[in-house]
Amino acid sequence: MFAEIMLFLLVGTAAGVFAGLVPGLHPNNFFAILLSLIPVFAALPIPCILAFVVSLSISNTFVDFIPSIFFGAPDEETALSVLPGHKMLLEGHGYDALYLATMGGLITILLTVATLPLLFVAIPLAYEAIRPFIAILLVAVIAWMIWSERGSRKLMAIFIFLAAGIFGMISLNAAPSDMALFPALTGMFAISTLITSVFAKAHIPKQKKSDSVEAEWLKGGVAGWLAGMLAGLLPGLGSSQSGAVVSQFLRAKTREFMIALGGINTSNIFFTFIAFHVLGKTRSGAAAFISQVAGSFTTADIMIIVLAGLFTCFLSVIITLRMGAYLMNRMPSWNYSLLNKMVLISLVLLVAFFAGPLGLLIAAAGTFLGIIAIKSGVKRTHMMGFLLFPTILYFSGLEALVLGLLF
Repeated sequence: MFAEIMLFLLVGTAAGVFAGLVPGLHPNNFFAILLSLIPVFAALPIPCILAFVVSLSISNTFVDFIPSIFFGAPDEETALSVLPGHKMLLEGHGYDALYLATMGGLITILLTVATLPLLFVAIPLAYEAIRPFIAILLVAVIAWMIWSERGSRKLMAIFIFLAAGIFGMISLNAAPSDMALFPALTGMFAISTLITSVFAKAHIPKQKKSDSVEAEWLKGGVAGWLAGMLAGLLPGLGSSQSGAVVSQFLRAKTREFMIALGGINTSNIFFTFIAFHVLGKTRSGAAAFISQVAGSFTTADIMIIVLAGLFTCFLSVIITLRMGAYLMNRMPSWNYSLLNKMVLISLVLLVAFFAGPLGLLIAAAGTFLGIIAIKSGVKRTHMMGFLLFPTILYFSGLEALVLGLLF
């Protein structure tokens, strides 16, 4: 059985690396396809399935930062890294940005595993305590995000959030969520960024690799760990929003912010598995897939998840940093504008393939909103109102009223 588990773990890691390197491609796309093959997976041993799902999910959270930092094409979970990551890239420290995010993932996964016994007790208690106030807490997070903007940008942030929220209500009711989410978020965060980059004709300077990257590692790691837990507890709250809130609260600087961002996505994968085990809630595509195949976790399953996660984490650190070093040495000789155009075309083709003509229309609307956010200078995390606004309406009981006004 050990050999079979290792095989599925390596295959899952390779799939996660592939999904991470292709801008706009998310592990959920894999899981959506694999759901149609459930009869095949149901015949496989549960430990092998768990090894595959965990390794795919975790390796993706590391490699995902390569396109988001070097090419400016993030997905919804690394969207916030474009600003600090790109800033460091344009200063010649793109590899340092990747190193900070990668080590942030390693730090937070070690923190998560070390506190696992406590989390099994604390998460159910915390969720039961906040469940009646989820809508209020989400509004508080949004208010914090808007208040963090400077001067008149606060009004623009409110507009962007509400526009994204109405866009989300319309899109998610016009098409199945898995058909609307991918093109909308790709348009808002990836295509809009790439179009702006192409027209700006950015020049990437020669990249430098620091002998020693100075940062407050523990502060950034704790911020990522707390933000990952926050994103796991509050439905609709993404990694970008929780990361921004926690980092502002802890007054994290750019380098600590990159550490936190790297940690959020990795720790959040573990939190979604814990949430499924103790709450029965599927907060990720990985947990949803496992719920369809395995039904529930046993103690032995949790141990497999932890061990597979740790092994994949260490393997992914090596893969990500080696790929980053390769890119660092070759990027100055590349035509960056042409590269962005190629990535842009590939994203449009992916949207057309996965979501069809309606998906292209949704992506176009998302791109328009994303460009407005970029040009206005507000944080693009306000566009996650696409998910947060419908979630707030659902938990506040106002969903039917607003839908009646829109349709």
